Amino acid sequence: MKRISAFVIVLLIFWNTGLKAQQPNVIDDLEEARLDSLLNEVIFNDDELSYLFGVKQNYQFLYWRSNFDSQTFFAGREIGNQQYNLSSQLFYLHSKGFYAGIAGAWYSQLEPGYGTTVLTAGYARSLKKMKFLRYRLSYDYFIYNNDDPDFDPLYSSGVDLGVTLKSEHFGTRFDTYLLMGKEVGATLSWDVYAYLNLVQLRRYDKIRFEPELSLYFGSELVEYQLNAPIIDPDTNTEIITDFKDVFGLMNLQLQVPLSVKYKSFDFEAAWIYNIPRTMDEGLDYPNNSFLRFSLGYIFNL
Repeated sequence: MKRISAFVIVLLIFWNTGLKAQQPNVIDDLEEARLDSLLNEVIFNDDELSYLFGVKQNYQFLYWRSNFDSQTFFAGREIGNQQYNLSSQLFYLHSKGFYAGIAGAWYSQLEPGYGTTVLTAGYARSLKKMKFLRYRLSYDYFIYNNDDPDFDPLYSSGVDLGVTLKSEHFGTRFDTYLLMGKEVGATLSWDVYAYLNLVQLRRYDKIRFEPELSLYFGSELVEYQLNAPIIDPDTNTEIITDFKDVFGLMNLQLQVPLSVKYKSFDFEAAWIYNIPRTMDEGLDYPNNSFLRFSLGYIFNL
């Protein structure tokens, strides 16, 4: 079974270290937004598992999965120096299309390392006369693990609406994700992928290659020059730049995974390459890559 795939919730307002001295209040909010959005293993858009939805029988399953990422990136930008992360998730799936789950992640350089638990519930279904087309709708609720009295997260929940078009060996996914709370914002993703069987062991046991190209769109905080300087009345200092949100392409990601599916287990090793983009002409983010290892198990109920 393919993984409950990792959908990257792109930052609506991206953290820029070069702005710290000029906009301390803005940076505090951006740091909170970054921490709120780090967990990215919560969207159910798995193509093989979703085939369980719509069968005539009333099947029920539990699906557990854990991932290890050798480095941590957000929209292709590195978070910390060589920071690795561990994530895990448990989902209940019903063949009628309903599912619910819980997910969490731990990061090696954050304090606290385990910051967020995500509860999710959703519905996925194929169209009766168009089996190649599937749609899904899910709601996520964030529970934060932070005792700091000054910690005030910007987002408390999210809603995902997605569509998948899939043939026997190829497919594409579209997802719109809405973050809600003290602020509201949206992100978009578009994935194109393939399933290429390398070794067929039995009917469901196989080794295969699953390349995927993903595009992530979101809002980025961009610094721009003012036409005329203004004076900050609180600090009596001259301000010559300001900031605005600009929506656009933030990252292209290529995944090169090899998966092994045996009985109720599935294992995946993947090399992932990021090509981050920015709408800020004064910034330039380097391309980067990391490794991901995943192990999953499906329980029949």
